[in-house]
Amino acid sequence: MKLPVERDQNMNRRQMIRVLSVGSMPVLMAGPRALAQTQGRKYELLLKGGRVIDPSQSFNAPADVAIAGGRIAAMARDISAAESERTVPVAGQIITPGLVDLHTHGFAGVSHWGVDLDQHCLARGVTTAIDAGTSGADSFDGFRRLVIESSRTRVLAFLNISRIGLIGQPGELVDTRMIDVASALRVAKAHADVIVGIKVRCSESYSGPNDLDAVRAARRVADQIGKPLMIHVGTPYSPMEQILELARPRDIVTHAFRRGGGGGVVGPDGRVSDYIRRASERGILFDVGHGSGSFSFAAAEAALKESFPPATISSDIHAYSALGPVFDLPTTMTKFLHLGLTLEKVVELATVAPARAIGTIGDMASLKPGSPADVAVFDLVQGDFSLVDSQGEIRKATQKLVPVLTLRRGTIP
Repeated sequence: MKLPVERDQNMNRRQMIRVLSVGSMPVLMAGPRALAQTQGRKYELLLKGGRVIDPSQSFNAPADVAIAGGRIAAMARDISAAESERTVPVAGQIITPGLVDLHTHGFAGVSHWGVDLDQHCLARGVTTAIDAGTSGADSFDGFRRLVIESSRTRVLAFLNISRIGLIGQPGELVDTRMIDVASALRVAKAHADVIVGIKVRCSESYSGPNDLDAVRAARRVADQIGKPLMIHVGTPYSPMEQILELARPRDIVTHAFRRGGGGGVVGPDGRVSDYIRRASERGILFDVGHGSGSFSFAAAEAALKESFPPATISSDIHAYSALGPVFDLPTTMTKFLHLGLTLEKVVELATVAPARAIGTIGDMASLKPGSPADVAVFDLVQGDFSLVDSQGEIRKATQKLVPVLTLRRGTIP
């Protein structure tokens, strides 16, 4: 579905911020009587005239969205602007729940992978960022204090099974002394409110011959806390089929749409491997996790031709991917639009699907009244765009999702 955007009828991000920032100024200057009238209105903010795509409600139609008290107060075809203190016209634009990026890396300045999640996520329509194991047991107290508690983005995390996480080189699992079940279990229980699962990297350069031992250790912790594994794949030392034998329903395989034969869903023959299909039928989720080296147009295209789409779309935004080829989650979503997924499906795979994967459905990724008012507004811009994958292949696209406005609990962060 293409939604042509007429730029002269819409506002860009700067114009929207101006409306939201100074929209109440005339009322404040008008005196106590006018202020009392404004304060008596039902809603604090109204997004009016857009097309709402909310897969959590199977909703895709024109609608207005009203916000009060940091939560979605109403969603209806036509809500009167007179009921709201401030109204932002978004005609021709797309309103979605705030995006949920299942694979990010924070801890900037501590981990060489880390980026500022507010800059690279929240400013780009992502209201919830899931850190994919940047921190291990030795550093998670600091990660919580310096990232989770200080970010305007909602940040949750997979805990790395390695004590040291992604702090330095060489790989965090090449020394088996770093695989510490007791420490990981202690930290996962102490921070159960923000830790959503256990991360393990299965790649010859990061785990060497220890990948199966690391997965077994991560499995023990995940089973005891009742949360999923996220398994990084990237040309692992052990056969990928053996690694997946240790996976359970709800576990997540990330970087799954990498070049054929690299450990992802597509084998060296260019087809989706039979053992991958069996794993999917068992409930294993295959996530994009684009990153600097883990997404191939050719592999994703081959998988889609065999009716094997990703379970979730994530960016793997980090210090080595933020300036390309990833850039942000909306650009990653755009690549799947180009490959033929519908806009509604792409939004689903970057909102309700990752929320469901980490067991937080109902707490995010919905515009249902009563939900936290985490909202993103996009232009679907028509034009001529170059999109690049992790192998350097360039595809020409005719449309691109461009974030215009992000609200975190009803306000501009």
